[in-house]
Amino acid sequence: MSIIAGSVDFAHCISNSTPYLTHPFRHVFDKFKHDYYREWNDSSVTLSYWHRIISPESISDTQPINTHELVLLADLRLDNRAELLNQLNGVNPPSPDSDLVLAAYKKWGKDCVNHMLGGFAIAIWNKETETLFCARDQVGNKPLYYADIKDSSGHTFIFCTSPTGILKHPKATREIDPEGVFNILMGSVCNEETATLFSGIKRLAAGFCLQANKKGTELWRYWEPEPGNPVRFTNENDYVEGFNEKLEQAVKACINTELPVSSFLSGGLDSSTVSCMANKLLHRSDKRLITSSFVLPEYEAGIDERKYIDDILQENDFEHFYITRESVSFRDCLTDCFDKYGGFPYNSHAFFAKLLPKLYQRNVGVHLCGYGGDQVASFHGTWVLEQLLLEGRWTTLCKQVNSISHGNLTYAAKTLLRALRNIAQAAMPNSRNWNQNWYAKKVANKMISPTLANRPGYREKTLFSPSFEVQSFPLKATDIMKRFLQYDKTSVRLEELNSVFLPYGIEYRTPLLDIRLIEYCMSVPPEQHYLQQKRSLIRRATKGLIPENIRNGHNKHQGSLPNRFLSLWEEKQKLIDDLKNCSDMAEVSSLIDISTLRKHLAKSQVEENVKPKIYRNMELALYIAWFKNHFQDVEA
Repeated sequence: MSIIAGSVDFAHCISNSTPYLTHPFRHVFDKFKHDYYREWNDSSVTLSYWHRIISPESISDTQPINTHELVLLADLRLDNRAELLNQLNGVNPPSPDSDLVLAAYKKWGKDCVNHMLGGFAIAIWNKETETLFCARDQVGNKPLYYADIKDSSGHTFIFCTSPTGILKHPKATREIDPEGVFNILMGSVCNEETATLFSGIKRLAAGFCLQANKKGTELWRYWEPEPGNPVRFTNENDYVEGFNEKLEQAVKACINTELPVSSFLSGGLDSSTVSCMANKLLHRSDKRLITSSFVLPEYEAGIDERKYIDDILQENDFEHFYITRESVSFRDCLTDCFDKYGGFPYNSHAFFAKLLPKLYQRNVGVHLCGYGGDQVASFHGTWVLEQLLLEGRWTTLCKQVNSISHGNLTYAAKTLLRALRNIAQAAMPNSRNWNQNWYAKKVANKMISPTLANRPGYREKTLFSPSFEVQSFPLKATDIMKRFLQYDKTSVRLEELNSVFLPYGIEYRTPLLDIRLIEYCMSVPPEQHYLQQKRSLIRRATKGLIPENIRNGHNKHQGSLPNRFLSLWEEKQKLIDDLKNCSDMAEVSSLIDISTLRKHLAKSQVEENVKPKIYRNMELALYIAWFKNHFQDVEA
């Protein structure tokens, strides 16, 4: 686990000249728990590295790695070390992951990423060609941001695993990007994978590479989720065994550390699977998994998952503790975010205010989560019946419907009609194209300022959800999986979670997003995900691993997370006063509809579907106000 940052002034590239004296990143991440800081400089290049020892291989890692031709920086965890060692001659088995990446780049050049599995954000500077190569892992486990600055003074390229590093660089533009605010508030309606909240700062999308030199900057996609060779067995149990093999491989890779390992435990299928598998594997090394659960305080109404969590605890010897919302202040969390994180992520992450210090006290190095399971590994079965209809696989379709309906002809008929309706709806033109009122209602509902919503081209942005090409009409269930992975902001959410854990020196890992598991689940017949019930494959695979009531009967739509809105409601008057100050700031009022936000907050009762929007807009309004004042003070 590490932070990497660098800048290249292409207007003044003179290799092997005297190192210059400016150190733009040196103290930016002093609050990040790390074991050492090192940097490499020449007359036009600065490469900085903060290292935290997590895996056994990272103990000997000393970056930046400086050779005659190349300098390497990498925040990485390689999950296929054994395979790479067999392919790379001359690399010793105890070598850190960074040595393997450097050897892979020397052998395969830009194609090295096609041979790497795990989580990585890498940057390699070629002194001879004066070219910078950057890459991000396939699903976005590791974040990487960049700013490509071209002005009257020349061309400067800045990169970092956190926007904070770029914002603190002397040449960076410290401004909020209106388009970034628009994307956040519109949510999944406007899915832009490269835009950020900050002007001039882009994210390198998951599965992408980048090359920058004096001629300019080039980006390309090197990976996207696709089925591998078809996986076909005559025995149904073989599919289960294949899934379990990939699941164990994924979890084993994520617990590769000598430090304590912790995991979220929500009582749902995904987190229970990850936690129980991790505990099973840790036992082989006489280790014990630490687990934590967010539950409702006794006085709060809502879905309480303690009964499911308690069932798991009865069968496993986790070191477990519960977290509730009491004494968690929205405003304090937001202030803590500004102070501890240097302004990113911009949200209050109130759920973690009480969790992270407890993990820090236990010296946790890796935190696991079941996030990302719904996308592929525990796929619900969306579009399985539709695919069978489109392909004319009538025998399989009949067996499938019969298993789902359990012989109930009425239910079977409704199931088939629903599938036909879904196909018809998918084939119809998007209502956003012809419904002129759709956009006005949507931006009002999201509490977006009319000034922002009426900017040229913004309505048109909402007509195209993904920023990269995707199958508009799904032909297969794997097209839905692909959408979930690439165009449902999965990697953006991973960035936020990584950033939340970062200052505590804890690496956030998601075994269910292992691409070997993803490829396997995309390669089996689609009906394997929907035999008798949704999420069939993972349910069959976890027999004997997790309690039966969770494995078979528990289909939750909402976890027992603390009620974030109550923490906001308890400070309502102070927040209304905060909004009054925000309304006087053009930088905020021109982006967010502060008047509507204040009216909602002043009500005695608010509709449930409005509460998350109030919370999100409140976070963003206060953050933009802080950002303006903070960076004005810095520049002054």
